[in-house]
Amino acid sequence: MHVSILGPGAVGTLLGGLLKVAGHDVVLKGRRAPSRPGATIRIVLPGSWLLVDGVDQVGPEDGSLTPDAVLVTLGRQHLHAMRRPDFARLTGTGDAPIAVFNCDPVEIERLAVPPERLKLCLTLMTAVKLQDAEVELAAEKPIILYESSRVLDSLFRGLTRFGFQLVAVPDARASLNSLLVWQLLFLPVAMCNTTLGVFLSFPEGRELAAGLIGEGCAAMEKAGMPMAPLPLMDPRELATKLQKKPGSFDSDTGRPDRGYNSLLQCSLKGRPTEAAQLNRRIVEIASAAGFQLTWNWRILQKVSRVSSLGFYRTPAELLRSLA
Repeated sequence: MHVSILGPGAVGTLLGGLLKVAGHDVVLKGRRAPSRPGATIRIVLPGSWLLVDGVDQVGPEDGSLTPDAVLVTLGRQHLHAMRRPDFARLTGTGDAPIAVFNCDPVEIERLAVPPERLKLCLTLMTAVKLQDAEVELAAEKPIILYESSRVLDSLFRGLTRFGFQLVAVPDARASLNSLLVWQLLFLPVAMCNTTLGVFLSFPEGRELAAGLIGEGCAAMEKAGMPMAPLPLMDPRELATKLQKKPGSFDSDTGRPDRGYNSLLQCSLKGRPTEAAQLNRRIVEIASAAGFQLTWNWRILQKVSRVSSLGFYRTPAELLRSLA
């Protein structure tokens, strides 16, 4: 197939390289011209690595063949900044499915994606972009959850050879609601310059996580927005475990793993983060439903502290600053 991927970040670069190895023609399209067009992509997988040649990396003005599928892997903050005419130009015309990953459905409505082409998708994994054309899959059991179609069924099937689990559903909106609640933890974890496992090994980290996740679930319920269980990383299961078995997280102390979330990756590079599209979004959802949040609102007020004074040393220090 001819595949166009809009968003050459960690997820886009990872999927583009793996789909190329699986035999597809892939074009990575960014919002600006690439600094190293045609560079070999190095992909680090759990226990192995790949060098991938032949992935076209182009800018927004570069024309290409009409694709069989369009994958949109832009971060929430980049999708929010996209204008409707630019999005339509970058995704092209025709009847190829437009698979939009890890997005807020509100953005889909704003960008007027043709409903007959739209397919909502989620990646349940962590991908870390080490540098241009080098990306690491920091997950032992990566999952793609997507709205099924003949084209996407065929396209994603090639990823199973790299350990991906595929979950096809008729409607992914309830799963996206759950993903938003799960990602509320990205901000405090990033503010402490660590990974989720290490963050939850601190009792103060567990207290923060319980507050943020609990508020997110309550906001979704108040707003009448259903949540579907997510494989391996369901927020309601985490909330229950934090309440009933908090001590079970103590074993995750020690050296951090490689699972740096997207907010931390952006913070380390001095780039805009998804905080406004995650924690502020849940505050907006709750406010519209007449439900006031505490923890998510407080933590948003501390975002500028990291850029001006540096990361918090521990979850305990972050919790004290919020009290």
